Amino acid sequence: MLLSVLFGLIGIALLTAFCLIGAFLVPQNAYWFMTPKAIKILEESGISRKFQLKDKIILGILIAITGGGFIATILFAGKQGVACGMSLAELSLRFAIFFWMVSIFDAIVLDWWMFTKTDMFGRWLKKKTGKAPMAWRVDPQWDGKEIHKLIIEAVVSMALAWIFLKVG
Repeated sequence: MLLSVLFGLIGIALLTAFCLIGAFLVPQNAYWFMTPKAIKILEESGISRKFQLKDKIILGILIAITGGGFIATILFAGKQGVACGMSLAELSLRFAIFFWMVSIFDAIVLDWWMFTKTDMFGRWLKKKTGKAPMAWRVDPQWDGKEIHKLIIEAVVSMALAWIFLKVG
């Protein structure tokens, strides 16, 4: 169980690195992850949506590193679980803990707290435009699919556990 939480913490670190580093190195990627209201504020502030070649390269490298880290963590967690003799239910729970910790962290810290309780959005906007923004905070990115996502992650966890037990 402790290792399952550790793997979840690794996932949280990878997600945080992707979001924070990506937001400051390639600010345009915020368009793809923000609410419609936030996008409207950015467009009214005159922030370009275009990706330059340098931005595409940075974002591609960042996606490759974090995606590779997630895949490596899943592979290591699965192989280690099989080697320890985990059952289907135990290994499924391990993967569910990993995915759910990352999803819950994303929903609470990144989508809710960072955008609604801090002035991070406004500070970033002020730095980009040089003038005080119309809004310092934005609405959270709740799209009603959070529960669906957790259920899908449980099913994926079960499928991954089954695959690892059959292969390993």
